[in-house]
Amino acid sequence: MAPPAEPPGDVANLFESERGCLLELLAAVSDDEWQLPTPCPAWTVLGLGCHLLGADFSLLSRHRDHHVGTPAPDGLTEAQFIAWLDELQIEWVRAARRVSPRLLVDLLGWTGPQVVEVLEQQDPRSRTAHVSWAGPEPVPVWLDQVRELSECWVHRQQLLQALGRPADLRPELVGPILDGLRWAYPCRLAAVPARPGDTVTVEIAGSVSLTWHLVAAIAGWDFAPKPGARRVADLSMTTDQAWRLLTNNVAADHRATLGLSGDDRIADALLRTRAIVGAPK
Repeated sequence: MAPPAEPPGDVANLFESERGCLLELLAAVSDDEWQLPTPCPAWTVLGLGCHLLGADFSLLSRHRDHHVGTPAPDGLTEAQFIAWLDELQIEWVRAARRVSPRLLVDLLGWTGPQVVEVLEQQDPRSRTAHVSWAGPEPVPVWLDQVRELSECWVHRQQLLQALGRPADLRPELVGPILDGLRWAYPCRLAAVPARPGDTVTVEIAGSVSLTWHLVAAIAGWDFAPKPGARRVADLSMTTDQAWRLLTNNVAADHRATLGLSGDDRIADALLRTRAIVGAPK
């Protein structure tokens, strides 16, 4: 059930590429467009950009400076942790309203190379990281790095949507991101009763085409190169639907467009699996 030690790519280099795409996008935003609404409730284009800046500050403070200024309270349930984190993010974006668009772009250009440097100095294969949506056990550092990369990439897709531009589904970025996001599935499926050999197959078609077989064993669900004894559920979707579903960006009324069949409990778990800290819509 544990992610492999080998990363799906050079995440530091991917982050550098992603930051370049973000800065290019923001440099072309007009004065009026900064106030457009985004898919993130109550956040404008400027507000979402400030959220990304806050994520950079947090990463540098925690991983470079070993400073955790806002530790989560002890003993929170998953729902309570989500609520606490949401309020923390809202508090930051509210305070960042005094940051101008020009200053935001300058600061993102300043923090980006420092984040890349931190990622380059980490051992991606070391099993010392924790990613809540992948389970309670330590995972390779690369998965935490991909989690950070995916947040930046997903928010850029939301900015593109807010600005009326198509999503950026180039495989060199979305491929490694999906390879990280998929590790939310074994964790969520673990809550569903299953027999050894039960198989869930997830098929993705588009700019990135993938087939994932999740096979149940006594110890839990894990990815396998081929199906087990019984196929109990199948999920097929496009590349665009895949990242949107796993990151809470598919509206409930659009889920009917997904190709989903099989055991109702497992199908429901697949629909509710999220590779973010957040309750499914």
